[in-house]
Amino acid sequence: MARKEREMEEEEAPIYGDVLDTILSHVSLLDLLPASLVSTAWQDAVSMTLHSHARAKPWLILHLQNTRNPHTTTTHAYDPHSHVWVKIPHVRIKIPHVHILHPSPLRSSHSNLLYTFSPSTFSISSDPFNATWREIKAPQVWRLDPIVALVGSHVVIAGGTWEFEDDPLAVEVYDIKSQVLHRCESMPTTIKNFASALWLSVAVSDRKMYVLEKHSGEFCSFDVETQTWEKTLNLQPNPSVFFSVIGSLSGNNKLIQVGLVGHASDVKNLMIWEVNCDTFDREEIGEMPSDMLERLKNSNSLLHAIDISSMGNFVYIYNPSDPREIFLCEFNGCVCRWGEVRNSVVNDRYRMERHVFTCSMVGIDDLRNVFRAGSHNFPADLTGK
Repeated sequence: MARKEREMEEEEAPIYGDVLDTILSHVSLLDLLPASLVSTAWQDAVSMTLHSHARAKPWLILHLQNTRNPHTTTTHAYDPHSHVWVKIPHVRIKIPHVHILHPSPLRSSHSNLLYTFSPSTFSISSDPFNATWREIKAPQVWRLDPIVALVGSHVVIAGGTWEFEDDPLAVEVYDIKSQVLHRCESMPTTIKNFASALWLSVAVSDRKMYVLEKHSGEFCSFDVETQTWEKTLNLQPNPSVFFSVIGSLSGNNKLIQVGLVGHASDVKNLMIWEVNCDTFDREEIGEMPSDMLERLKNSNSLLHAIDISSMGNFVYIYNPSDPREIFLCEFNGCVCRWGEVRNSVVNDRYRMERHVFTCSMVGIDDLRNVFRAGSHNFPADLTGK
């Protein structure tokens, strides 16, 4: 009888200490959320695990906006640690209407900023799941397709004006702290014919917005402290690159540039360079494997454009006209690790909806906020379907 009692005690012995820490170190952030509610000891163990083990991989966030009435939006997130998609609840995106039938589309000029506007309203969101929104003063200049960047506590709104506006290169800066919106130096005249989000790629640092014309490689930067534009230059790596985009890297003086080599009907390579923003020296750090490049092309074997969402030393790459295939690259120096994202969200049902990607570092508190962990409303369907 005593032997049986001992066996039962051993079977029911709680997991704690180094054993629990080792187990939790292999658990995804999504699963750590419910684990943190098991007990106080487990909550402490989860907190210790998050501080002790590197999980610094940014999540890819996909926002789907219905182009038909009632123009609803849904948000899905991809966790690169567990390799799953999850639908994000409790995200309410307020979409202003240009008029009653046509809502303003969701937009994103750089990786972690989502925004939407009409002639009378302007809203931005930069938290990981874009669950919270800040309304700011609408631009004084009427705009159709501007670039928008969040640089520190400043929102920069540039170009993309309506044809009747006098200055197609007009720039306005909104100071979030003082809540003041004012005009400042216009964009360089060298990009006058391309001054809209359609043609321009944007990246940011703590004090600057960087702008690249996607086809020509014309490059310039705007300093929010001096509120002036710096000298333009050409950032095209070589004449064979016909299209490129930029993103932010770890370190305020570095950018990532991703470019297509060849031409749309015969893309030879997809290359990645690191750009030093002080000297503008460029270093090649990677090339997409040929099998991935073939899958990045659409059914007509054409690849006119690419887009990226990047953060830290991580970049997601996709074809904006057909985002069912998404590839990722994680790099450390000149060493690249390539992978792919099984996009279970974008299927025939959702292909006609507007797709907007953002990219953010996600913590367990961010998950608690959107899943309302206190009420145990956890994600039941991790496929995003």
